[in-house]
Amino acid sequence: MLEDLKGVGEAVAKKLNILGVKTLADLVEFFPRRYDDYSAVMPIAKIKPGPVTIQAVIKQAKGRYVRRGMHITEAVASDATGSVRIVWFNQPYREGSLKGNQDYFISGQFELSRQHLTLLNPSVELVSDFPVNTARIVPVYRETKGLTSRQIRTFIREAAGYIKRSPETLPSWIIEAHKLMPRAEALLAMHFPENGKQLERAKRRLGFEEVFSLTLASLLNKYELLADTALAIPFKPELAQQFVAHLPFTLTDAQRAVVWQCYQDMQKTHPMNRLVEGDVGSGKTVVAAMVALMAMEQGYQVAFMAPTELLA
Repeated sequence: MLEDLKGVGEAVAKKLNILGVKTLADLVEFFPRRYDDYSAVMPIAKIKPGPVTIQAVIKQAKGRYVRRGMHITEAVASDATGSVRIVWFNQPYREGSLKGNQDYFISGQFELSRQHLTLLNPSVELVSDFPVNTARIVPVYRETKGLTSRQIRTFIREAAGYIKRSPETLPSWIIEAHKLMPRAEALLAMHFPENGKQLERAKRRLGFEEVFSLTLASLLNKYELLADTALAIPFKPELAQQFVAHLPFTLTDAQRAVVWQCYQDMQKTHPMNRLVEGDVGSGKTVVAAMVALMAMEQGYQVAFMAPTELLA
């Protein structure tokens, strides 16, 4: 249950439900919508505007309320190369939570604010702790009111043990032949990648699994259909010729070829299962009409579904 995770009570579980996360399995496969790369830790003297990560001691953290109830916490982060100003908006807890003489990983946007280059609303974690929100490639999730990516990252970190126990879904020979990551390792890397290469390997593994599952399901469906028996519908050339003669255009070679393949399938005693693909205006509807007509004229019922009112 979601409520088994530290920090997930009934209220938080309801917010996760809004995002489609109702079980631990849903949480594990609630993949990030993007990633912010804060993996390169830089000395303060070398940081430039944009996303940055520094390792520094935080000093002089002070909070105050300004216009219309907005709260601002300001601090100074320092390392051996220099210092930088930090500002948090509406996070009054920051002043009391920051410890002096402790090294922190600090990740955020370094940009111009009131004519000063400032780290705005950065994530902060002690170097001694496991860095979930800083000094790494940070996953960013789809959010809902009252539930942030930072919270979701914490919950998924709590579920790490569950992720590591995830069962394998592919045969070992396929994993070895295609040099794929184990499934549990790929799931963990999707949420907490150590580097860009590991993230790409995780995406490849899970993408392969998805395509493999769809292909296998399609083949199983095909073999099930081959085991069924269908009524053979003989080809009547005069019927097809009469239909074509009344068309206000000439069939293309590709249209003729597809219609002929369908007619051949319909004469067999197992069901036809065919997907005709083509661009808009390529003639898929006239192919379907000719196939339907061959069945209807021999006393069989046909369902012809049009996806749009215009086509109908």
